[in-house]
Amino acid sequence: MSRTTIITDWRTHKTELSNIRTRVFIEEQAVPEADEWDEYDSDAIHFLVQESNVNAIGCARLLTESNPQGGYLYHIGRVAVLREFRAQGIGHQLMLFIINYCLSTAPDRKIYLHAQTTRRSFYEQLGFCARGSEFMDAGIPHITMWFEAGELQNG
Repeated sequence: MSRTTIITDWRTHKTELSNIRTRVFIEEQAVPEADEWDEYDSDAIHFLVQESNVNAIGCARLLTESNPQGGYLYHIGRVAVLREFRAQGIGHQLMLFIINYCLSTAPDRKIYLHAQTTRRSFYEQLGFCARGSEFMDAGIPHITMWFEAGELQNG
């Protein structure tokens, strides 16, 4: 089976993106719908993992935000892989794809995310470091993590 990650937008793949996020966040993790859907999806860059270019099995979104110290930041969020496809390296490959996208389009722009604390080691393996205190988001403990790897490896 071939798996491909594509860069897309909300208008083009809203059905696939919302189906994955509904299954993972709303149904599986009991995130309230009001917390899952926001005004940022329409402007975000979205990433979609497809199996055999047909089935959508994973996704994430990337926001560009103003940096209080000047310039802009990349904010990775809504990273999700359908349960039946987990533990196959899909999330890792998706994150590598997004990080490489960020580094190739704006190499000086800092990259961060809000990780569920249970996923902290997953993001640490990708070069993210936790900063600050844990906080609750949609009833789930999170921590802010910043990408600090010097040069990204695909291994």
